[in-house]
Amino acid sequence: MKAIFCVVGFFLLAASIYIGSPFATAWSIREAVRNGDANYLSTAIEWPTVRETLKPSIAQIALGLPDPENDPAASTGLWTRFKAYLGQSAVDGLVEKYVTPEGLPQLFTLRAKYRDLVASEGDEAKTLPIMDRISRAWARVKRAEFTSLTSFEIDMEDKLDPTRIYLGKLELRPAGWKLTELRIKFLATAKNAVQRFSSTEQGAL
Repeated sequence: MKAIFCVVGFFLLAASIYIGSPFATAWSIREAVRNGDANYLSTAIEWPTVRETLKPSIAQIALGLPDPENDPAASTGLWTRFKAYLGQSAVDGLVEKYVTPEGLPQLFTLRAKYRDLVASEGDEAKTLPIMDRISRAWARVKRAEFTSLTSFEIDMEDKLDPTRIYLGKLELRPAGWKLTELRIKFLATAKNAVQRFSSTEQGAL
């Protein structure tokens, strides 16, 4: 009987480690970006695939392109396609240059400095206990699930903009979990929804 309990306990422990490991990796990546740990980032992220999946989202932000999910008609307009055609190569170059183990922490630092300057907010990492920080980060998680035994997806709300959601995918490799894809989704705000409804209503009249 004791042997059975030991086996069951071992499998429960192994299951707990397996389930918790992608969350731990996601948190470690977040902390590495914050602390400028390029060595960890170089091994925890598959940069070529992350850059490729991130490029459309960065182009949408930089070029002011509409989200095809929220506004399909505008995303297929001539002006939108023209802007995308002219600007995509420039955006791709910026992504290749800055979405790197060294560049990503620099972008985070610049954003944090801008946030502190505009909003006069301090860095919570310097003032809050670690468990409070984890709790706040977990509160912004919108979805977290295993899509297979070796694939895990997590959707997390931006700290400053609740309409911006980061969609991350981690995959299990021989050396551990690695971030392999990253996208940004923009939720339709109530204001935009009202505007689209009004436009549709006027068109019908």
